[in-house]
Amino acid sequence: MDITNANAGAALDTTPCPECGALAEVTERAVLEGTDGPVEHARVVCVARHWFLLPSASLTSTSTPSQVRTSLRS
Repeated sequence: MDITNANAGAALDTTPCPECGALAEVTERAVLEGTDGPVEHARVVCVARHWFLLPSASLTSTSTPSQVRTSLRS
């Protein structure tokens, strides 16, 4: 099995950086145990190299590349 191209063509999951507001990529998601039960967390890395591991509920979504292309054509 060739795993080098396993994610080829996959859209990036992006969000603003919680610290500086620059574009950041969600590189990993995991469910961690919390006091009220399991909580989904995301690892976020921005272009300024800030990184965070925070609850997914606190992420702000941004446009996907296909949404950006569509809005540029309008």
